Amino acid sequence: MRLKFDPFQIFQNSLTPAGLYARKKWLDQGIGKNWQSDYNRTVSELLHRQADDGSWDQSPLLTIRRLFGLHLTVRERTAPIEKSLHWLLECCMAQFPGKRLVLDDRLTYRVLRDLPFSPGCSGYFLYGAALFLSTIFGMEKDERVLFMYQALAESGIKYKGRWCGLSSTNNILRAFIVHPEFASHKATRLAVEALACRQKPSGSWKRPVPFYQTVNALAHLNLESAEAQIKAAFKRAYRSQNKDGSWGTVNKEWNTFLVVHALKNYG
Repeated sequence: MRLKFDPFQIFQNSLTPAGLYARKKWLDQGIGKNWQSDYNRTVSELLHRQADDGSWDQSPLLTIRRLFGLHLTVRERTAPIEKSLHWLLECCMAQFPGKRLVLDDRLTYRVLRDLPFSPGCSGYFLYGAALFLSTIFGMEKDERVLFMYQALAESGIKYKGRWCGLSSTNNILRAFIVHPEFASHKATRLAVEALACRQKPSGSWKRPVPFYQTVNALAHLNLESAEAQIKAAFKRAYRSQNKDGSWGTVNKEWNTFLVVHALKNYG
């Protein structure tokens, strides 16, 4: 799909993890001194004040945010990242499978800014984020990871592709799509089929399904049930692109990152 406007302008001098990813992967700035300097600065800020137990301020939410930023920048599982993942998984195991737990902040789109997750049950947010991060950092075979995936898969089948509300389902689906064993699991297929029932003719989904996070998630899947939804969503993205190449009215860089990443991942 040829876009009407250049979507890369917004990333040109960005210091955010998403911006640095775009500058390296899509704008070929990775070999330049400016990018390397900006990268070092951002990664240093992401790692700053990591506690000995691997967390940041013993906060699951802050730890998830830092780990996601490191996923977009460092990419590989380093010792500090691995220690942080172990801390996060232990937080999950202490609560699992309970859905109600208290995080340090009430989950809102503002609190979750620049993350691929959406507001919902705090438990499903924690489990989805922890499993997503553990898997993309190469810990998909960890016993705790597989135990939670399997339990959530059984629940997803039981409730026909739903985990609590639709926002919580988005967070669990985000974890399932990146795991080699669960990306094509029956629970994943049911979740994608449930989303299809919520998609409008415009290509967006009925609330509270988030458009940008959802199209990005579905573009990772090689499922027939996702195909029609992706195509309709891309048409909506084409029609709604801003003249500066971005998407949305707030959080434009992150929205643009999700759309471009989806387009490139889809091929």
